[in-house]
Amino acid sequence: MPTRPPPRPPQGSAALAITVMLLLLSTIAVLYLNRSVLFEQRTVANQMQATQAHEVAEAGIEWATGMLNAPFDIGANCNLLTTTNQSFRKRYVLTRYNAATNPSSDVAPATNTFPGCKFTPGGLACNCPAVPAGGTAVAALGNALQPSFTVAFEAVPGDAEAVKLTVYACNAQAVACDSTNFTAGDGNARLSVTLKMRAVLRAMPSAPLTCGTTCDLGGSYNIINRDVTTNGILVNAGAGIAAGSGVNSTTLQGQPVNNAMVGNDSSLAALASADTSTCSNSSMFSAYFGSTIEQYRDLPSTKTLSCTSASSCREALTGAYNDGWRSFYMATDLHLSGNDTYGSRNDPITLVTPNAVDLNGGNVFYGLIFSNDAQTDDLGTGSAMIYGAQVSCRGYRNNGNGTLTYDAEALLNARRLTALMVRVPGSWRDFRAGADTLP
Repeated sequence: MPTRPPPRPPQGSAALAITVMLLLLSTIAVLYLNRSVLFEQRTVANQMQATQAHEVAEAGIEWATGMLNAPFDIGANCNLLTTTNQSFRKRYVLTRYNAATNPSSDVAPATNTFPGCKFTPGGLACNCPAVPAGGTAVAALGNALQPSFTVAFEAVPGDAEAVKLTVYACNAQAVACDSTNFTAGDGNARLSVTLKMRAVLRAMPSAPLTCGTTCDLGGSYNIINRDVTTNGILVNAGAGIAAGSGVNSTTLQGQPVNNAMVGNDSSLAALASADTSTCSNSSMFSAYFGSTIEQYRDLPSTKTLSCTSASSCREALTGAYNDGWRSFYMATDLHLSGNDTYGSRNDPITLVTPNAVDLNGGNVFYGLIFSNDAQTDDLGTGSAMIYGAQVSCRGYRNNGNGTLTYDAEALLNARRLTALMVRVPGSWRDFRAGADTLP
């Protein structure tokens, strides 16, 4: 039986057509696979930029929160210890404290100023511009294409102790990243949180002078309290009160001075008796501050000082005060003689020591002084003046011509200035996508 010859392979134009078709199919497959790779690369790149911008914004929140809780004076580049008597918080959040009159609210943020930083190979390069009288001021961060952020502050309606912090973060942008220059995109991010004041001084003294044991007033001393909310109380003591004939006492009009001298207070006596010989583990301190003295000492806003003489104490306290510190912890006795002024009604100090305070000369203090025991003008030649309040875990003695005046505004401002700014849980908002607008 005859057999059929095998089929002949395609020749000529037919073979070329098949080859071209196979090549076209292979090209399409390669292009499709390459398209997927490109898509994945772009997705990864966008995700990386978005994540980096998000991290830059988070860094901005941490930076601003830390700067708000730092008591240091700041310069134009946010550098510390420039002795300008203006901290980051005073410049951008407590702007009314720079005025001559007492502020009417706890926070008054400068909404037209945007301090910020840029990440450089050498670290953060920051700029803290002054608050302008008009227009806006944005951090000058240079034109380098490097991740940067600026921060903005707003008041929180209905909450005088809170401030809204918004961070504008840009992954790679030549101009400063702020509310005006911010553009939506995966390379940029906006985050906001609410910060609220957490008071360090929880309870206000209710008298210009509070003693855990005895209060001994002598000389030609003046003690004044015209504050209605404290009923004009002059002295509150856990034991007896002794006032010499030369003491000038001023209380509310129509109230007998004897009624303003509250001695043998059992609650104060109980607090004083809980301590041994010092305020190291003071129950009285905890009653006012809600913490131990050691916890107060370890706060980032507290400056620890030690000194051995009136001159060294003056040098240490004056230097720290000029550097911007307003909360002090004395690890030793505080001896002062001189004519220096510490604080003001709008910018008071808080001075705490588990040891003794011995004030002589014409020093002037605004704020709160808390100590184990205290002597004021004990040499009989001084005229120290304190506007605010003084608290002693144990006793107090005076024998001079000084003045102690209860100043409710100074104490309230001391409470404001020593408060820590902390995040409010649940207030974190992410506006990275760019489609949202800030409320």
